[in-house]
Amino acid sequence: MHRSHLSQIVKANVSERSLAQLRTDMAAADPRAAFLEEATCSICRELFTDPVTLDCGHSFCLSCITRFKASQDLEKCCPECRERMDLEKELKLNKRLGNMAEMVKRLDIAPRGLATEVLCEDHGERLQLFCETDGALLCVVCRESRAHRRHRVTPVNEAKQEYKVKLQYWLDALRREMRYLLEAQLKEVEPYNTMRNKLRAEKQKIVTEIEQLHHRLRDNEQTLHWRLEEMEKTITMVENANISKLSNQITSLNALISDLEKKCKEPELDFLTDVRSALDRCKEVQFQGPEKIKKYKVMVTLDPDTAHPNLRLSEKGRRVRWTNRKQSLPDIPSRFTAPICVLGREGFTSGRRYWEVQLLQEGEWAVGVAVESVKRKEWIPGSPEGGVWAVEGYYGQYCALTSTETLLFPRERPVRLGVYLDYEGGQLSLYNADSMELLYTFTRVPFTDRLFPVFNLWGTDLRLV
Repeated sequence: MHRSHLSQIVKANVSERSLAQLRTDMAAADPRAAFLEEATCSICRELFTDPVTLDCGHSFCLSCITRFKASQDLEKCCPECRERMDLEKELKLNKRLGNMAEMVKRLDIAPRGLATEVLCEDHGERLQLFCETDGALLCVVCRESRAHRRHRVTPVNEAKQEYKVKLQYWLDALRREMRYLLEAQLKEVEPYNTMRNKLRAEKQKIVTEIEQLHHRLRDNEQTLHWRLEEMEKTITMVENANISKLSNQITSLNALISDLEKKCKEPELDFLTDVRSALDRCKEVQFQGPEKIKKYKVMVTLDPDTAHPNLRLSEKGRRVRWTNRKQSLPDIPSRFTAPICVLGREGFTSGRRYWEVQLLQEGEWAVGVAVESVKRKEWIPGSPEGGVWAVEGYYGQYCALTSTETLLFPRERPVRLGVYLDYEGGQLSLYNADSMELLYTFTRVPFTDRLFPVFNLWGTDLRLV
């Protein structure tokens, strides 16, 4: 299922759900409000004056639609449903609708539940305007002051409607994201259950073999059980980490959606007091997904001054090949002479980065990052204690180079690796770049040193893509 980006959802054309439909939904709870809405022009938000009805069925004041036509240089369309039509033909007055508007005026119908009138502290006038520039409530005297004379000012009911529509679309987008995360959570569990079933079957097979050959296999039984239990622990650990991440995102979205739903029910003045902060919270939400990290992709080139003598680099520094013959290279401080490694040219001390590595043939390799001070003239532990965070492959077997090696069981053999570094977030993740299956994530790492892409290989060939 294709997942649209949140920003594309929010920027979708407002015509997907017309303003008229939104107003109808909100007025449905109060029949008087619904009746008043039917007699109100959606352009000026006042009771109809000389109403005319377009071919699409929407009605407007004659003066309002005339001004609207004058503002449309190219496309002629209904200002409410955006349906294209000929606005130049003569418009006929809708007498029945005009009579209804006059009846509303005479009956003095007003919606129930109006907020208590709030007066301007400076001028004692009713606060009935909203300054879009400063985000402040104004009275008519404030409007004419120097501070707001050149600002964009609208009536509070129009301002609330405008911001409410924006929040409504954020709510729709967040609900779609919620559905996606719930589906992802369900899918995340399936492969782990399959792996557990395979492990249980394998465990039973081993037990049967031990019973048949107990005299020869007695010494190996405990070791085999331990390995299987470690495998299951690893699977559970990775599963829990991924499920926990999705659960945290769901909890965060639930809280935001609940706050926005409450916000939309507030009276106009309370609603507009901090509506911008509500919008800012929406914009600050980040939905992390494997595909989104690719926007941080950088071009990594290899540093020949760090390459071990058994590693041959291409002229452009984008490919490295292991050879069993050492090259005659100057033994400079930056060169690896014990670990068969090479570093990238550029180091990172901040930000997010993503790069990809293609495995051109089977062999032994390790890909990740290393600190600038990593030891180069003596053997080092391939682990965070040695200043290295990486994933290792050995002829079809895989592990994360943690303090004690963590076995990995990818669904398919990776041919292209994706490496994602979030320096400030203390995270390094490695993926199968073809399927974006997560292989392993180092989290909560307090990075302080400059980090360089690191490549360790034996009997294989790597290329940066």
